[in-house]
Amino acid sequence: MTVAIKETSAVLRTIEVSIPQEELKLPFEKKLKKYRQEVTLKGFRQGQVPKAMILSRYGEMIRQETVDEVINQILTEELKKANINPVGRLKVEDFKDDKENDISFTVVAEVDPVIDIQGYADLGIKVPDVVISENDVKAEMDRLKQMWSKDESVDRAAAEGDVVVGNYLEVIIDGETKEIPEQREFRSLLGESASPGFDEGLKGAKKGETKEINFVYPADHKDEAYRGKTAQFKVEITDVREVVPPTMDEEFFKQIGVANEDEMRQNIQESLANNKRNAVKTTAVNEAVNKLIEANPFEVPHARVVELIKYTLKRHSQSEEEVEPTEEQMNTLAPEAIREIKKHRILEFVANKENLKATQAMVDARLNELALAYQVDFESLKAHFRQSGRIVSLREELRFEAAADFLVGIRPAAEESSK
Repeated sequence: MTVAIKETSAVLRTIEVSIPQEELKLPFEKKLKKYRQEVTLKGFRQGQVPKAMILSRYGEMIRQETVDEVINQILTEELKKANINPVGRLKVEDFKDDKENDISFTVVAEVDPVIDIQGYADLGIKVPDVVISENDVKAEMDRLKQMWSKDESVDRAAAEGDVVVGNYLEVIIDGETKEIPEQREFRSLLGESASPGFDEGLKGAKKGETKEINFVYPADHKDEAYRGKTAQFKVEITDVREVVPPTMDEEFFKQIGVANEDEMRQNIQESLANNKRNAVKTTAVNEAVNKLIEANPFEVPHARVVELIKYTLKRHSQSEEEVEPTEEQMNTLAPEAIREIKKHRILEFVANKENLKATQAMVDARLNELALAYQVDFESLKAHFRQSGRIVSLREELRFEAAADFLVGIRPAAEESSK
């Protein structure tokens, strides 16, 4: 047997294999013996079927199974000896087996390239300070009040800020009559709709009326198919409801988990600041990663790209089955997939090079955030993460976050305190 391994490229290894027919004899006989012990044929007791009959009926299948097992064993051993960790499936090419001469074939294995990221320690990219204005806090408080508001039926004409409830009777878009959906009812908060013309046509409407509304969809409408098109709606109004904001009293503060309005404002300010800090940090990290990708070019195995795209499509489709990407999806999604894979490799390199680890304090802090967000007991959540094994992936996630922080000048607490 001969095996020759070549480094075809940074992400490809070619393994040329030649196996003498002689090397199949012993494993073939072992497999044949096993078949004789297990096969049952009419007229023969189990284990008593003549060898010639087994060979006549199952010989070719036994030989093929033997070839497959020998090849798998050889490849497993040779890849391990060469320290080759394939990405995706091995690709077999030029397979030859005439049952007389040596079996020969070529295997192509994709691998992750060895990378050496230079210049990551001082990119000159920092996370800017964030400022939360009084207007930001007020807007968030208004949003919170709206979220806790209730709407009540009123016997008057609809005005901006009211909720109008009704049923679609007829819909015509650009002169084409559309089929009314089975769920005909609509609820429109006047002044907040994506179609201002529709809202405007509902102003002044009263319960029990039938109205015809004509308008043009805005050029920036969220649904591209409707942008700039004319619309004619015939609707019946079933209710006009006034939005009543919550009373800022002790009961309301208790419902949202604060003592008073001052604490609510403080929580909002801290939350807005955290969100804004995370946003500007994400921007800074992406800038740093893009800079390193440009300065440190390296290849990405095609199998990694396909794997990530499949995962992305499966997640978006919310399906349990694997989604096979089309050629168009591959062409569209490949550039971003390649960048994400490179980002992952870069952060992994930095984390390993700088010996970054997730401390227990970091793990507990993240678990505490999750416990507060989902309103569950911290110790119970911690125990669940440990029992399910998710604590390992959480530590890895935090390690990568530490690497991202390192790129934008945020050093581990221990390092900062030693300066």
